[in-house]
Amino acid sequence: MSKVISYIENFVLAITMLTMAVIAFTNVISRYFFHYSLSFTEEITINLFVLLTFLGAAVGVRMNAHLGFSLLFEKANVISKRILIVFSTLLISTVFFLLTYYGYEMMQFQMERNLITPSLGWQQWVFSMFIPMGSLFCLYRTIEAGVIEWKELNKGEGIKL
Repeated sequence: MSKVISYIENFVLAITMLTMAVIAFTNVISRYFFHYSLSFTEEITINLFVLLTFLGAAVGVRMNAHLGFSLLFEKANVISKRILIVFSTLLISTVFFLLTYYGYEMMQFQMERNLITPSLGWQQWVFSMFIPMGSLFCLYRTIEAGVIEWKELNKGEGIKL
Protein backbone atom coordinates (compact mmCIF):
# COMPACT_ATOMS: atom_id res chain seq x y z
CA MET A 1 0.00 0.00 0.00
CA SER A 2 2.80 2.38 0.90
CA LYS A 3 4.44 1.91 -2.51
CA VAL A 4 1.21 2.81 -4.29
CA ILE A 5 0.84 5.95 -2.20
CA SER A 6 4.51 6.78 -2.83
CA TYR A 7 3.92 6.48 -6.55
CA ILE A 8 0.86 8.74 -6.35
CA GLU A 9 2.77 11.30 -4.26
CA ASN A 10 5.72 11.35 -6.64
CA PHE A 11 3.52 11.50 -9.73
CA VAL A 12 1.39 14.37 -8.42
CA LEU A 13 4.52 16.22 -7.23
CA ALA A 14 6.12 15.89 -10.67
CA ILE A 15 2.98 17.01 -12.50
CA THR A 16 2.51 19.92 -10.10
CA MET A 17 6.11 21.10 -10.50
CA LEU A 18 5.93 20.73 -14.29
CA THR A 19 2.66 22.66 -14.45
CA MET A 20 3.99 25.44 -12.26
CA ALA A 21 7.19 25.71 -14.31
CA VAL A 22 5.34 25.79 -17.63
CA ILE A 23 2.84 28.38 -16.39
CA ALA A 24 5.54 30.63 -14.92
CA PHE A 25 7.70 30.33 -18.05
CA THR A 26 4.72 31.09 -20.29
CA ASN A 27 3.91 34.15 -18.23
CA VAL A 28 7.51 35.40 -18.42
CA ILE A 29 7.57 34.93 -22.20
CA SER A 30 4.21 36.66 -22.52
CA ARG A 31 5.39 39.66 -20.49
CA TYR A 32 8.71 39.91 -22.34
CA PHE A 33 7.47 39.55 -25.92
CA PHE A 34 3.88 40.79 -25.77
CA HIS A 35 4.11 43.14 -22.77
CA TYR A 36 1.03 41.40 -21.41
CA SER A 37 0.83 39.48 -18.16
CA LEU A 38 -1.43 36.46 -17.88
CA SER A 39 -3.35 37.27 -14.71
CA PHE A 40 -4.69 33.77 -14.13
CA THR A 41 -1.22 32.27 -13.81
CA GLU A 42 -0.72 33.66 -10.31
CA GLU A 43 -3.98 32.12 -9.14
CA ILE A 44 -3.06 28.69 -10.43
CA THR A 45 0.56 28.83 -9.27
CA ILE A 46 -0.29 29.88 -5.71
CA ASN A 47 -2.89 27.16 -5.33
CA LEU A 48 -0.63 24.50 -6.82
CA PHE A 49 2.06 25.62 -4.39
CA VAL A 50 -0.28 24.66 -1.52
CA LEU A 51 -0.57 21.15 -2.93
CA LEU A 52 3.18 21.01 -3.53
CA THR A 53 3.88 22.04 0.08
CA PHE A 54 1.65 19.39 1.63
CA LEU A 55 2.84 16.58 -0.62
CA GLY A 56 6.44 17.67 -0.16
CA ALA A 57 5.95 17.50 3.60
CA ALA A 58 4.46 14.01 3.28
CA VAL A 59 7.40 12.85 1.18
CA GLY A 60 9.77 14.41 3.71
CA VAL A 61 8.14 12.38 6.48
CA ARG A 62 8.28 9.24 4.32
CA MET A 63 11.98 9.71 3.64
CA ASN A 64 12.76 10.84 7.19
CA ALA A 65 14.20 14.02 5.71
CA HIS A 66 12.81 16.62 8.11
CA LEU A 67 15.22 18.34 10.41
CA GLY A 68 15.06 17.25 13.99
CA PHE A 69 16.87 17.34 17.27
CA SER A 70 17.47 13.69 18.15
CA LEU A 71 20.03 13.96 20.98
CA LEU A 72 17.41 13.61 23.73
CA PHE A 73 15.75 10.70 21.94
CA GLU A 74 19.07 8.91 21.40
CA LYS A 75 20.08 9.32 25.07
CA ALA A 76 16.67 8.27 26.44
CA ASN A 77 15.89 4.81 27.79
CA VAL A 78 13.49 2.49 25.97
CA ILE A 79 10.40 3.52 27.93
CA SER A 80 11.09 7.22 27.35
CA LYS A 81 11.66 6.54 23.65
CA ARG A 82 8.30 4.81 23.42
CA ILE A 83 6.60 7.72 25.15
CA LEU A 84 8.32 10.19 22.80
CA ILE A 85 7.32 8.18 19.72
CA VAL A 86 3.68 7.98 20.80
CA PHE A 87 3.58 11.64 21.88
CA SER A 88 5.14 13.02 18.70
CA THR A 89 3.04 10.80 16.45
CA LEU A 90 -0.17 11.79 18.25
CA LEU A 91 0.72 15.48 18.28
CA ILE A 92 1.59 15.67 14.59
CA SER A 93 -1.34 13.44 13.66
CA THR A 94 -3.68 15.74 15.58
CA VAL A 95 -2.42 18.76 13.65
CA PHE A 96 -2.93 17.06 10.29
CA PHE A 97 -6.29 15.64 11.35
CA LEU A 98 -7.46 19.15 12.27
CA LEU A 99 -6.14 20.52 8.97
CA THR A 100 -8.01 17.78 7.14
CA TYR A 101 -11.21 18.38 9.07
CA TYR A 102 -11.23 22.17 8.83
CA GLY A 103 -9.98 22.11 5.25
CA TYR A 104 -12.94 19.90 4.38
CA GLU A 105 -15.28 22.22 6.28
CA MET A 106 -13.90 25.19 4.33
CA MET A 107 -14.36 23.31 1.08
CA GLN A 108 -17.98 22.48 2.01
CA PHE A 109 -18.62 26.15 2.87
CA GLN A 110 -17.26 27.23 -0.51
CA MET A 111 -19.43 24.67 -2.29
CA GLU A 112 -22.56 25.81 -0.42
CA ARG A 113 -21.88 29.47 -1.17
CA ASN A 114 -20.89 28.73 -4.77
CA LEU A 115 -17.73 30.82 -4.43
CA ILE A 116 -15.65 31.32 -7.56
CA THR A 117 -12.04 32.35 -8.07
CA PRO A 118 -11.38 35.97 -9.13
CA SER A 119 -9.33 35.41 -12.30
CA LEU A 120 -10.47 32.11 -13.75
CA GLY A 121 -14.03 32.03 -12.47
CA TRP A 122 -13.60 28.41 -11.35
CA GLN A 123 -15.23 26.98 -8.27
CA GLN A 124 -13.02 27.92 -5.30
CA TRP A 125 -13.41 24.51 -3.67
CA VAL A 126 -11.47 22.94 -6.55
CA PHE A 127 -8.34 24.64 -5.24
CA SER A 128 -9.31 24.38 -1.58
CA MET A 129 -9.51 20.60 -1.77
CA PHE A 130 -5.70 20.59 -1.90
CA ILE A 131 -5.63 21.36 1.84
CA PRO A 132 -7.57 18.32 3.13
CA MET A 133 -6.12 16.10 0.40
CA GLY A 134 -2.54 17.07 1.22
CA SER A 135 -3.24 16.84 4.95
CA LEU A 136 -4.48 13.27 4.52
CA PHE A 137 -1.22 12.31 2.83
CA CYS A 138 0.71 13.92 5.71
CA LEU A 139 -1.49 12.20 8.29
CA TYR A 140 -0.92 8.81 6.68
CA ARG A 141 2.84 9.34 6.50
CA THR A 142 3.02 10.55 10.10
CA ILE A 143 1.24 7.45 11.41
CA GLU A 144 3.37 5.25 9.17
CA ALA A 145 6.57 6.89 10.45
CA GLY A 146 5.45 6.41 14.06
CA VAL A 147 4.72 2.72 13.46
CA ILE A 148 8.06 2.20 11.70
CA GLU A 149 9.94 3.96 14.51
CA TRP A 150 8.10 1.83 17.10
CA LYS A 151 8.94 -1.39 15.23
CA GLU A 152 12.60 -0.42 14.85
CA LEU A 153 12.81 0.31 18.56
CA ASN A 154 11.27 -3.05 19.40
CA LYS A 155 13.49 -4.84 16.89
CA GLY A 156 16.54 -3.24 18.48
CA GLU A 157 15.39 -4.52 21.86
CA GLY A 158 14.55 -7.99 20.53
CA ILE A 159 10.82 -7.60 21.25
CA LYS A 160 8.27 -9.14 18.89
CA LEU A 161 4.95 -7.41 18.31
